[in-house]
Amino acid sequence: MSVFKLLISSRWYLWFSLGYLITGIGTGLTGVAIYANLAQWDASPLYFSIVFSVSIAPALLSAELGKYLSRYFKPFTILIAAEVAGLFALILPFYALISANPRVLMLAVALSSLFVGLGVAAYNMINKRGFGEADYLKIATIETISFSAVTIIGTGIGSLIYPLVQHGWYFFIDAVSYLLAMACLIYSRAISPQQVVDKIEGAAQSTLRYAALNSDKKSAFLIMPLLTIIAAPAMALLPVKGLDFVEIKWLGLVINPVLMLLFARCIGQLIGPLVVSQKMVDYLFGSSLGKAGLGLMFFMMYLLAFYSSHFLLTFIAVVLAHIASNILYAVAYSTMLSRFSEQEIGPVSVLIYQITRLLLAVLALPAGFFANEYGLLNTLLLFSLPAVLLMFLVFNRIAAA
Repeated sequence: MSVFKLLISSRWYLWFSLGYLITGIGTGLTGVAIYANLAQWDASPLYFSIVFSVSIAPALLSAELGKYLSRYFKPFTILIAAEVAGLFALILPFYALISANPRVLMLAVALSSLFVGLGVAAYNMINKRGFGEADYLKIATIETISFSAVTIIGTGIGSLIYPLVQHGWYFFIDAVSYLLAMACLIYSRAISPQQVVDKIEGAAQSTLRYAALNSDKKSAFLIMPLLTIIAAPAMALLPVKGLDFVEIKWLGLVINPVLMLLFARCIGQLIGPLVVSQKMVDYLFGSSLGKAGLGLMFFMMYLLAFYSSHFLLTFIAVVLAHIASNILYAVAYSTMLSRFSEQEIGPVSVLIYQITRLLLAVLALPAGFFANEYGLLNTLLLFSLPAVLLMFLVFNRIAAA
């Protein structure tokens, strides 16, 4: 309820969040088209992992560019420019799919990732400047719900309409989502407290040095990278598990099981932040065992998902895994906003984003190669189980320092 009160009282942020939500719908629609075609092409686990890595790596560079641009351009300007670029980038996946060209598909995935990274610093600056510490958990909840809801809507709608419409109409719907998102951002900027929110950062950004951070800042900084080490192999290989199941027929529709498992991931991402309270954030942030316990739950649920031969059980296990991981995400995002200053938030948010994306990209490739040879279960045991122990040891060491 407090989240809705915040959105109603801050009308500009309601439109800002709506723009972000609609953007994600377009991203989800594009993802459906890409993964549905990979499944139709009977792509190997390694190929799925390569596509997963290519969808991540370019954002590392563009996030750095976005941080640099924030010194000279207002945050809303950067976000709107990224939407324009994303709209024109739809030409490549459309061509890749009508020509059945895997190489162009790879290039399309990379280009889409490039424009996503541009807005990272600008987005987090707006969240930091627009609100006070009492609202940061609400902002983290809205941010996570928006991310999950857009993917649910994009993946859900895409899964239903992709088999029914021609590529041209499908990407026309995708393009409309970008135009609507731009309209929302432009209106949000017009009614926002611009002197507070939409101002140029200039030379005020701080230089981040990990060694100089206190223990609270180190913990807030490391939650997402350590969670990513646990999650990356599972997330990269989840579409491969979908290939074990036959297509689902429901109400006359034929639904791809790969897309349904991606949909299950989104449901978990949506539920996770809804069960988080400020009391839970404070407890988990101060507890090494609590954070590692959620990492262990994520690992165990994916172990069950990859072991099961029953689709419903696999679906539920994936949902539960991402509830656990997104509880940790809500803790990480709200504590990042509260522990770091306005001058630090741009650099630190970009660095966390870059580290997590790099880990996702790097860990996906060996996981895909190993899964080709030894299967999904053995891959998860080799890569993710030691990462759970690493999370506990790192946070325990920080707490003891």
